[in-house]
Formats: sequence, structure tokens, C-alpha cells
Amino acid sequence: MDLDLEAARTAQDIIKETNDKGAKDVENFITKTLGVLQVNGVYACILYLYSRSSDSNKVSKSIRKQLIEMTKLVGQNPANDDNAENVLKYLTDYICTDINTLMLTKQIWEQTLVYARYGAKAREK
Repeated sequence: MDLDLEAARTAQDIIKETNDKGAKDVENFITKTLGVLQVNGVYACILYLYSRSSDSNKVSKSIRKQLIEMTKLVGQNPANDDNAENVLKYLTDYICTDINTLMLTKQIWEQTLVYARYGAKAREK
């Protein structure tokens, strides 16, 4: 499986789903999300996405849904992303308990968000 290809496809899906939002706003939100992921990790990233206000809710929901779905690539069966409690428990029970799974998930999510950020920037041009 080509994880880079999957990251690119997922980034394209995020950009398509947020097409009705301003490109600069989407880019800024993705950049903030990427920062949380890089500094604080996978759990904090999803927690951040659940905590966003209504003005960025559609972008947040799209990113969250796509990232959680990507955990299938590391051999997991993700929880429904509409329930924050279930997703956070899923992350702690199945992703964060194994360092290899955690690091691979973080790496895939980072690549996806980098691609999505540049996709939003390209849409702006």
C-alpha cells in the first residue's frame, strides 16, 4: 500500500469537502491543526478538531472525519466520528497504546495535512 498516495487522496477529499469555504480560511485552519498534531500529538489533534467553534465547524468536521478514516491504513477499525467520546476512547485504546501504530498514524496525518494545506493554497491562486 502506498501511504503517500493515500495521504494525497485524503488531502484532495478534504479540499473538495471544504470547497465552499474561503481558501485562506481553510489553509489557516489546516495549518493550526498541523501545528497541534506536530507539537502535541494525535490525541490532541482530534481533541482540537472537536473543540472548534461553529465558524470553522465544517472544515474541522471534514478534517476530523478524513483523519479518523485513515486509521484503517494502520490496521484499525475506526469509531464513528460523530461521537467525540467514542473516538477519543478509540484513539487511547487502539492507536495510542502501541508506539509503532501511534507514530505511523502521526506521520500519515502530517503528510495528509501538508498536502491539504498546499491544496488550499493552490485553490486560492
